[in-house]
Amino acid sequence: MRILFLGDYSNLHTTLAGEMRRRGHDVTLVSDRCNHMNLDCDIPLIRGEGYLNSARYLTRVFTLMPRLKGYDVVQIVNPHFLHLRPGKLQYFLNRLRRQNGSLFLSLAGDDSIFVERCLDGKTFRFSEYRIGDQPTEYALRHREMERGYMLPEVRDYTRRLYDSLDGAMAVLPEYHIAAVPLLGERLCFTNLPVNLTELPYTPIDPGRKVRLLVGQRSGYELSKGTDILLEMAKQIERENPERVEAVNVRDLPWSEYKTILAGSHINLDQLYSYSPAMNALSSMALGRIAASGAEPEFYAMTGETELRPIIALSPLREDTKEEILKLIADPARMASMGETSRRFVERHNALEKVADRYEKHWIRILEQR
Repeated sequence: MRILFLGDYSNLHTTLAGEMRRRGHDVTLVSDRCNHMNLDCDIPLIRGEGYLNSARYLTRVFTLMPRLKGYDVVQIVNPHFLHLRPGKLQYFLNRLRRQNGSLFLSLAGDDSIFVERCLDGKTFRFSEYRIGDQPTEYALRHREMERGYMLPEVRDYTRRLYDSLDGAMAVLPEYHIAAVPLLGERLCFTNLPVNLTELPYTPIDPGRKVRLLVGQRSGYELSKGTDILLEMAKQIERENPERVEAVNVRDLPWSEYKTILAGSHINLDQLYSYSPAMNALSSMALGRIAASGAEPEFYAMTGETELRPIIALSPLREDTKEEILKLIADPARMASMGETSRRFVERHNALEKVADRYEKHWIRILEQR
């Protein structure tokens, strides 16, 4: 098949594109390199700051569009797959539909459908926007984000896009929960792909100090809860200076960040998710311990009934610090959890398995047309 991946999110499409090429597909990846991650792509499409760069970006998209035709599958990473307003996005989406065989969506990151579910007070117990029916600090301090997704033109555009999709892939259970009422059988749960060859397992060796890692991305500290997690890590370090080191890094390229992950022991990932995402899963693949989302819905959708390697984080839990302290005091348990983390990723997130799910969903949908 000829496959066009348009946009990327935390290495999702970059990882899939490499595997699809290995399988013999003709693949093109267009992306902004995931900004600071500086990932590889076939066609970079990066928007700079300011009016002049915005005009150059739009010109670049217009110039590029005639080349993006004749693909069997167009896989966009999010409804906002280009850094443009809904009217322009709709125009380019219509062109992509006319020029290609099918349109699929990777449900990755926020869109107005997902945010609606976060705000309804029924779908989720917590999210970056609400804890129960109460706004989070992120929602209070960044009201423009919530308002932006709820603008009529944004909601209308996203609904039209969902209606026009041939199929979609949810990479996290919460995205599936939010979208399945609209997409039904057009939606499948794929999980996130992890390249296990790129992230080789090594056993945990706590040594003299246990390193607690908090990796941050500028502008996402409140939405991911990493500001809270960093303070907790520093507090644990202050209380255990001979045993614990809190490590904080920000906006590193992926090639550098992998080394930091491998040198850590416990990765404090994010607070408001139901599931571990790429950051947590990458550390787990290396045999490290992730503290991240691990709600019952996550284990139910993955079908996992045995392995529980993740320190479950949520704004509703009050015992996380104590759990981490107990783990730090038990090197044998840390080593066991690290090994279980690798087995978990091998079982559920191995690149080949996730690529199979994508491939099978494409084929099933295309054969039904």
